[in-house]
Amino acid sequence: MKDPRHNVLAVLRDVAARVPDRTALVLEEPGRGESRITFAGLWERIGRAAAGLRRRGLGPGDRAIVMIPMSIDLYVALLGLLKLGAVAVFVDPWIGRRQIAAFAAFAEPRAYLGIPKSHLLRLLDGRLRAIPLSVTTGGRLGPLPARHTLGELETEPGDDDVHPVDPDDPALVTFTSGSSGEPKGANRTHGFLLAQHRALAAEFSAREEDVDMPMFPVFALNNLASGVPSIVPAMDFRRVEKVDAGRVLRQMHTHGVTTCTASPPFFDRIAEHLAVHPDIKPRLRRLLTGGAPVSDAQLRTWRKALPDPELLVVYGSTEAEPVAHLTAEERLAAVNDLRPGTPGYCVGHPSERVKTKLIRIVDGPVDRPDELPPGEIGELIVTGDHVCRDYYRNPQAVRDNKITDPDGTVWHRMGDTGSFDTAGRFWIAGRVHSTIHRRGGLLHPQLVEQAARGDDDRIRRIAAVGLDDRAVLVVETDAGEEMKQDIAKRLAAAGIEIDEIDEIVLTREPLPVDPRHNSKIDYGRVGAWLGRGR
Repeated sequence: MKDPRHNVLAVLRDVAARVPDRTALVLEEPGRGESRITFAGLWERIGRAAAGLRRRGLGPGDRAIVMIPMSIDLYVALLGLLKLGAVAVFVDPWIGRRQIAAFAAFAEPRAYLGIPKSHLLRLLDGRLRAIPLSVTTGGRLGPLPARHTLGELETEPGDDDVHPVDPDDPALVTFTSGSSGEPKGANRTHGFLLAQHRALAAEFSAREEDVDMPMFPVFALNNLASGVPSIVPAMDFRRVEKVDAGRVLRQMHTHGVTTCTASPPFFDRIAEHLAVHPDIKPRLRRLLTGGAPVSDAQLRTWRKALPDPELLVVYGSTEAEPVAHLTAEERLAAVNDLRPGTPGYCVGHPSERVKTKLIRIVDGPVDRPDELPPGEIGELIVTGDHVCRDYYRNPQAVRDNKITDPDGTVWHRMGDTGSFDTAGRFWIAGRVHSTIHRRGGLLHPQLVEQAARGDDDRIRRIAAVGLDDRAVLVVETDAGEEMKQDIAKRLAAAGIEIDEIDEIVLTREPLPVDPRHNSKIDYGRVGAWLGRGR
């Protein structure tokens, strides 16, 4: 049944009424200095933008491409769409130009909202040029780069009404990282967004005085629903490994940041900077990281640089966030008594808000999963209110990644392999798509990589990949050939038979990683590189 209370924007309306003068968003913009807005100011702008979109013919159920980086304008545009019942198709900056055009074609949008630069892409593609309503966050000259500006949409007052929706109505389409193939549009319904907000608020509760620095747009969205101020880090989100840690730390100090959510390379840079400048003392009480496996060595480095805040490693995916988490101390102390030696990466106990199963590893769709007992390595599947049930207009992706029980329960295939220990904690062993089939058995990449790396700080990145019928270990390092013997000894000590590895390749070239977090190894590209003869 459609009801305004089912619209996720009703939560933000309540927050704006409760803490109208509290700062909602702060960011530094090149050439414009610092920008900030209160919750009441943001709600007013959202209302104006929604009214402007409605006057120009956009209505409930209509799709709109949103190509705006983290900013006040992003949340004005995105939430304005949700307020009137439209569907925001959010496009991250890491997605390639051809993919953007393809996504736009399948979404059949009626509007395109973006920064001026993004409209150059729109004008170069016939499918994007055909979209009826175009809006730029900058200025315009006649119809270029867009027919309207965001400022023009906001010229007349809006109202406090939110459009009534059904919990299963689409609200936001966001794309997976594509680590196991082509990115897919996760269908985040209004009910899903509300459930995810409740899950995040329960798992990572905020204090009244908290100020957060979120690197991910979805966490800033959750902050808005919780009444927590967000300080957007001054960085290029496409180049996380290049973040200016000194600048970000100055932001933290200036705005009294108490919590921070970011990917591992972000905290690597912060720790490196603090090691050189020990006089800097951030007032942080909690750090959250995820998006890729975090090594024990990274955790120890971060803890040395940041001894005081709680440090949480969060496990989840675009389709299911959060699934599990644990503290750095719990991770470093974790012992898997079922598989000693090469245990994988412990991600902790699953959240009470999800159900989990471990199923036999299968390439391709699964109709009747073969559930495995604790201790065996299989693929993790999860279900819960904050687990996406489908992909937007992509039945093949649903078939490949979802399992439906006879009673209608939908399980999401996390794509991660691993096992549960006797304490009920999940240990990741690798990815289904990168599992190596070798001599009638399976090699799990992260187990091999973890054993091969050990605590060797000469290794920057490492990837175990399958190439035809061979298993190849590729190591990014400046070390010489003598390292191969060191790796062989570590593998043998961990119980991994060295003759299972056909070749160890040392390279000074950076191994390719995912464009979103700059953390996950792109096994497909590593394999292609090996296949081309390096």
